[in-house]
Amino acid sequence: MGLVLLLLAAPLLQVLLVNRSPWGGPDLVTLAVVWLALARGPVWGCVAGLVAGLAADVTPPADGTVGRAALVLSVTGLLAGHWRERRPLLVAAAAAALGTVLQAAAAVALGDEPWRSAVTGLPLVLAWTVPLGAVVGAVLVRRRPPAEVPRRV
Repeated sequence: MGLVLLLLAAPLLQVLLVNRSPWGGPDLVTLAVVWLALARGPVWGCVAGLVAGLAADVTPPADGTVGRAALVLSVTGLLAGHWRERRPLLVAAAAAALGTVLQAAAAVALGDEPWRSAVTGLPLVLAWTVPLGAVVGAVLVRRRPPAEVPRRV
């Protein structure tokens, strides 16, 4: 239940708090999807990306093609969950960057935003999102129980 609330609250917090701040902020929806993908795996990450992306697509002011963020975030969640066992800190930071860049690229590709507009705000969002993605990875590494050592019989 808490995971569903996280996915539905992230777009609202993004619109109400982060998008209104004068100094920019992280992409909370992408971070929520990355967190869930690293915690639960690729299937959960893909489903979380779809749910959070659809919620972000319809949260007012909805200004683009419905399904754009859902597609991008489901791919991001799938990849982050698939690569979660390798280096969680690096995977979390890379997935956060991938989700942010792919959302801008999808907005340009679908004609929802001009190229200059999409690229202008991207460095600031990446400067917030990538370090927080690494923090998410670090927290999840510390929470993960140690691997069991198989016994020889």
